[in-house]
Parts: sequence; structure tokens; C-alpha cells
Amino acid sequence: MTTSSRATKGWLLYLLLAVDKKALIVRLSSLGDVVLSSCVVEPLKDMGYHPHLLTFEPYGDIFEDDKRLSVIQVKKEELFQEDTLKKLKGFDLYVDLQKNLKTIVLRLFIRGSWKSYNKQSIRRRLAVYVKALRKPYHVVDAYLEAIGQKGFRPNIEVSEERLRAWKEKLGDNFVCIAPGARYKKKRYPYFKQVVDLLKKEGIKVVLVGDGQDRLLTEGFDGVNLCGELSLVDTLAVIKLARAFVGNDSGLLHMARAVGTKAVQIYGGTHPTLGFSLYPDEGIVLLKNLKCQPCDPHGKGHCKLKTYECLQIEPQTVASALLTLIR
Repeated sequence: MTTSSRATKGWLLYLLLAVDKKALIVRLSSLGDVVLSSCVVEPLKDMGYHPHLLTFEPYGDIFEDDKRLSVIQVKKEELFQEDTLKKLKGFDLYVDLQKNLKTIVLRLFIRGSWKSYNKQSIRRRLAVYVKALRKPYHVVDAYLEAIGQKGFRPNIEVSEERLRAWKEKLGDNFVCIAPGARYKKKRYPYFKQVVDLLKKEGIKVVLVGDGQDRLLTEGFDGVNLCGELSLVDTLAVIKLARAFVGNDSGLLHMARAVGTKAVQIYGGTHPTLGFSLYPDEGIVLLKNLKCQPCDPHGKGHCKLKTYECLQIEPQTVASALLTLIR
């Protein structure tokens, strides 16, 4: 065999091995965090890996149309079952974007080469009490740094067929509003007034969210799809929208993942916790009170009983949205 043919054979073998490399992204919950974990899919592909995602039901459904990765979706009680652990063995790289007790135990069971992100858990928790610790931080940057990358953004693909189907139903001359959030301290209470202001401007509003959000939006003047859509259909509708308005919640991050400009309204949480929009993704509305954040996740009730952080004029929200679409 000549030197040239040996080199060619070696190069082909390298390419074959590179294609066969597999990486497992571990992000079990919740919706917004799983969406943001999509930022590592493209760089992992660039690094020669076929990305897989391990997550809890139903969060994996959001990647139904995205053929760039494979999804391993399990129920919470199935995570440490023998069948699940067998599926998780044999990856060339494990990327832990959850970094909690569950994933520490997973490491012990399946071994392998692991990378994890700088969660800044202590600083973020102390930032609730110490204003000096409320420093700039983006979870997306931290996720990317775990694999030695930077500059990528959350990105989830939606099929053209799905987009065409929703465009036939809704058109594409509308804005999306997602009024829901898991906790009251994160839910802006004046979305109905925002919808009314947008209607006066001649702007069509489509409301998205789950069944609980349907209860919040009774009587709103818009196309109410709350509780009617799958996760991937919600993603398609948001992608078609001219702009999006929402709380610091999972659906806000879905807008980021499909490139729809957004207005993000902060209540009991704060950008220092890592989940705010980048400047080119939209507009962040934050009162930046001394008591913000009052909890790392926005749980509980306002200790002052005023919910002052959410007292943002509806006109301010509507104007921010109009700025994005104009």
C-alpha cells in the first residue's frame, strides 16, 4: 500500500469515527431550561458529535421537528431504571446542563467523560439578599462555556409543513402574548389592558399558554389558543408572530429559540439569575427594585403584599412591543 493510499484510508477512518461520535446533553427540566439547552446542539455538531438530549416528559416534545438531534424522553420515575441506564451508556461525551443531585448520581451509574456548566448556585442564591452580588450572568453563555464554545444562541427547528399549516389558519400579521408563569410573583397582571391597547393600534393578538393560562385569559380580545396547542405547535405559532410578549417564563425562551423578538417582563426574579434576553433578542422591562429578586425562582407571595415589581404601566409594555414591530 502506498503512502498516499494509507493516508487516504486513515482520513476516511477518522471521518467514520468522527461521524459515529455521540454526545448526550442532560437537561431534565424545566421547560425554559430545556429550551435554552438547545444552544449547544449546533456547536456539538460542529465538533463532530451527533447530539442526543436526555429530558423529562413532556419537554422533549418541543424537538419533534428538529432532526439535528435525538431525544431520550423519560418519566421522572424511570430515570434510574435499568432500561434507561442502558440507553445512557456508551456516549463519547456527556454534557451536564442540570448539575444537581440527580445528575451526580447518574455519573456514578454510567461513568464516561462528563462536562458541566458553571451554575453559580451560591452567588445566585445570595443575590436575593446581597445587592452587590447581582452581577451580569447568562445561562446560555455558561452552557456554551461547558463545551468550550461561545456566540451561539438557543435554536429549535420547526418543520415548514407545520409553519404552513399555522400560517393558513392565522396568517403571519399578528403578535403573540403569553400571560402565564408558574408563580404569581412572575405573572404580569395587566395583559388584558395591553391587548386592548394593541387592538386600538389595529394589531391582531394571539394568546398562547397552557390550560391554566386559559383561565387567566377569559374575556381577552384576541385569538385564544391557551390550552389548545402541543409544545411544538406553540413553537410554530410563536415563530410566525411579528413579536412576542411574556413573563420571565418558558414560553419567553421559546420565542428566543425561533428568533422572534420579545418583550420580557420581570417580576420577582432578576436578570442576574441568568435568564434575561440579550439586547439583540428584544426588550427587558425591569423596575430593578431593592427587593428584586426576592426568590431565585419567583416562588411564594410578595412579602410587602404590593407586588410593586409588577406594577408596570400597560402602555409601557405596549410601547415596547410597538418598538419591536415597527
